[in-house]
Amino acid sequence: MTTGLRLVLLLFAAVGFIGTGASLAVARKRHVTDHDADYGMLAVAVMLLVFAVLCTSVATGLSGVLAFGGVATWTAYLITAQRIGLFQLEVTRFTEPAMRGPRQRT
Repeated sequence: MTTGLRLVLLLFAAVGFIGTGASLAVARKRHVTDHDADYGMLAVAVMLLVFAVLCTSVATGLSGVLAFGGVATWTAYLITAQRIGLFQLEVTRFTEPAMRGPRQRT
């Protein structure tokens, strides 16, 4: 298999894995807000996952599915879930405590 074909397969797999993570985040958001499962979005996630797994396993083997697909799906899920308001990441700065004067001991 040529390198170009592997890159194209991995590009298609990346699209599938990213779509899987995004559709899982949307399905979870709808479940949390409406208390109803969105089977259509879950079906889209399964379809994209199967497509991505097939592309990745042809290009790199089954170990690539976990290494490449797991990271891509999880990252897409986190980014999409944060954007649609499922959770928020807050970064706070660590500040040094104000220096107090020397304490006297008697």
